[in-house]
Amino acid sequence: MANMKNNFAWSSAGALIALSALSGCAHEKTAQMERVDDSSMTRLNEEQMQPVDDARIEEGRARDALARAKANDSEARTRVEVAKAEKDVALAQLNRAKAEHDLMVKQKVAPDEHGRAALARKDAEDRVKAADLKIEYLGRMMEVSSKEVALADAHAKVSAAMVERAKARVLQVSAPNQLQGVDPAKIDAQLAQLQAQESNARKEAAEQRLAAVDSYNRWQEMDARARSATVQVNTKPPPPVASQPGNQQPVNRAQPAQQVPAPAPTPASTQPLPNAP
Repeated sequence: MANMKNNFAWSSAGALIALSALSGCAHEKTAQMERVDDSSMTRLNEEQMQPVDDARIEEGRARDALARAKANDSEARTRVEVAKAEKDVALAQLNRAKAEHDLMVKQKVAPDEHGRAALARKDAEDRVKAADLKIEYLGRMMEVSSKEVALADAHAKVSAAMVERAKARVLQVSAPNQLQGVDPAKIDAQLAQLQAQESNARKEAAEQRLAAVDSYNRWQEMDARARSATVQVNTKPPPPVASQPGNQQPVNRAQPAQQVPAPAPTPASTQPLPNAP
């Protein structure tokens, strides 16, 4: 009885090893796609080649999408570096605001000046928090772009497999002798496996996008708060115009200024001269 159990255990272990080997072979076969030799299709006319040409067009689009995804991934990484530089600037502004605020506390300045310094310090702190949330969001977007590269790569592989399937099906109908040992069923199996991988990649990319949306909303909320605080702190009343001092009424330039008439000159003697006899 013990021997039977041991034999069963060894058989189960052997089965697991065999399944692992088969799984590894499946991945290796997926990497080395079953391909149909193009030379076997030289005798096909344009109408017969139409499905293959359509599949090749889709493959070209998939490869273009992969190139765009890689470019977006590189750009996403650059955005993170720019955001880190912006945070360095925000930190420098915060340190300056802290120093000014601490100095005013030590000097016991007027309450209004102390309040403005405290607001400036709080504003700088909010900008640093917004910078941190921006870096977090862009980091999420970098993960999204990485997943989208993987998705585009999986789709490109599916498109390439569909080209091979189209070629195999065309030869099956028009020139079966030209298949030259290629198994169409094997191509279909490889295509199904690649499509499953593409589906998983699409799911992972969607999950990363969802996480990025939440990070984006938190960044925007803090960024809006920091911007509104900046407007409140930096807003000052406009300086008075030179011709309108604060303690005088404004001059209406539409009407000429009224002038007080000067008094008429008084002659030395206003008495009339006597008439001559």
